[in-house]
Amino acid sequence: MKTPSRLRLVGYLLGFAGAALLTLLLLREGAARVAAALAAASWALPVVVAINVPRMFIDGAAWLALVPRSHRPRFLIAVWIRWIGGSVNDLLPSARLGGDILTARLATIRAGLPPTLAAGVAVVNMTVSVMMRILVTIAALLLIAGVTGLANLYVPTFVAGLLALIGVLAFYLVQRFGFFRLATRVISRVKSSPKWSSVIRSGATFDDTVRRLYARRPALLVCALWWVTSWLVGCIETWVALFALGVHTSFTVALIVETAGQSVRSVFFIVPAGLGIFEGGMVMICSLLGISGDVALALSLIRRAREALFSGPGLIIWQFVEARRVLHRVNAGVAS
Repeated sequence: MKTPSRLRLVGYLLGFAGAALLTLLLLREGAARVAAALAAASWALPVVVAINVPRMFIDGAAWLALVPRSHRPRFLIAVWIRWIGGSVNDLLPSARLGGDILTARLATIRAGLPPTLAAGVAVVNMTVSVMMRILVTIAALLLIAGVTGLANLYVPTFVAGLLALIGVLAFYLVQRFGFFRLATRVISRVKSSPKWSSVIRSGATFDDTVRRLYARRPALLVCALWWVTSWLVGCIETWVALFALGVHTSFTVALIVETAGQSVRSVFFIVPAGLGIFEGGMVMICSLLGISGDVALALSLIRRAREALFSGPGLIIWQFVEARRVLHRVNAGVAS
């Protein structure tokens, strides 16, 4: 069996396993109680959808901040590019890499960015977002320890957070050092050809592009601030949904639930759309905060519905874009 076929089979199996886990959670918490909670909070979905609209523009602004002014596309094009990339990250098992790769591809074919610049922006954007995600996750875990009185969480949180930050810092230093250029030079000692020399030049160009992007520190700061703003909007969505479900709690609790839930989903990225995993994580986190399982499941399903309304069309449009490119290539081949 070919590797892509095996990966597809693994994806299907994990998807079915996630669906089975979600079914078990519904049976355990009571499908009728979950449905009743959703019915009582029927106004939450349109409000959550409305709150998410500015988040799309914020994500586009964060990505656009990293693009040098001389190559910046129009703002709405940046929003469109990030929306499609975010849809892939939300619904496909891509470790949040697939969306960044697709963003770079769309930036090249739709916004006219040079391939090395588009790839460099994608790498820097991913590094910034991972760093910020680690920081807010550490903060959320510390808040859980403080709110619940579980003092034994402090040491594991510190150790795990420190290791994660060291990993991101190492990734950053590799980028600044120019690992791609170094690796190609080492390999070129073993294999030398005109084609390989072209690869070495491309690697050097990419490394220089990444270094120039990191040298634009105000742009990095703006990107990080936009990322934090987008995260806070997500916390507001969770807060509003909890209120609609009858849980009148503080914004701190909503912040913990949103951050920890998304972190669980990121860890189990291999499961398509985090199906079952996200719901199980929400039940576990909410139970620590005194929120019942049926409300936690209803909350996760509200978020799922919002995802389907935003990310589903993004995936469909992406397929149309790819189909048009294939058709254009076929027509060009016939014409020649």
